[in-house]
Amino acid sequence: MIMKKTGLAVFFAALMSVLGLTSCLNGDGDTSGVGQAWVKVSGFPGFYTFTTADGYTINPTNQSVLTSELGADYAYLIYQYDETSLVEGSKEMNVALTGCMPIKTANAYSSVEQMDSLYANAPLSSVSEQTGPLFWDKENVFIPISYYITQTSDDTAKNTELNKHNFQIYYDVNGGSDTELVLKLRHNVADPDNNSKRLVSVWEYKHFNLAQALNAFSMAKGRQPSTISIEYEKGYSGDYTAGNIQLTKHSIDYQSILDALNSSQK
Repeated sequence: MIMKKTGLAVFFAALMSVLGLTSCLNGDGDTSGVGQAWVKVSGFPGFYTFTTADGYTINPTNQSVLTSELGADYAYLIYQYDETSLVEGSKEMNVALTGCMPIKTANAYSSVEQMDSLYANAPLSSVSEQTGPLFWDKENVFIPISYYITQTSDDTAKNTELNKHNFQIYYDVNGGSDTELVLKLRHNVADPDNNSKRLVSVWEYKHFNLAQALNAFSMAKGRQPSTISIEYEKGYSGDYTAGNIQLTKHSIDYQSILDALNSSQK
């Protein structure tokens, strides 16, 4: 298919805004570029495809780099592509993956009235690493959770340690103002007796679906919240003692999220 040069330029500009593409075109014939995208995961090892919130499909040409089950519904991709392979009007592109970070869904959550006072037994460091919480749509959010683990000697030991950590959100529709939905994020470890040895800070994105919390707020207040606040127990090490724990709140301008999403759909 032959495209007009101006048409390709406009099409490429649109892709850059949606998929975070960067062209490496420098006049010497190099048509390679790099991109990044938050995506929904489909398929299985050897046959993965990824879809953006805007409906673009990303097909990895080097499936072999994904050597195991991703085990996540969402992911963050970094990839390379050939600008000459882009087809005007198409919402599909082939890429070579250079990085893939699975975003696993955190534990199910419930109302604050059902909050298990024994669940939390470890602090968090932050919920605003890197970009802060990112919304995929009005209901699904990726929260960057920073917490503490023990010192490990290799990847196997580190994965064993990471698998001991779980996170849960309890929603409180009456915990703030009439326009504020409060999410109480709590952290549980399988072996709290080792908390004093947890001095190494790590972070990862976790996916939470807020549909139940938003519906409960709407039923109680007759409107959507304009602010969503994430309340968590902040610590400066893994020690879960009163002297190390500080109840902290991170607020999100949810109304601006809604406005941006509504604007993008017009």
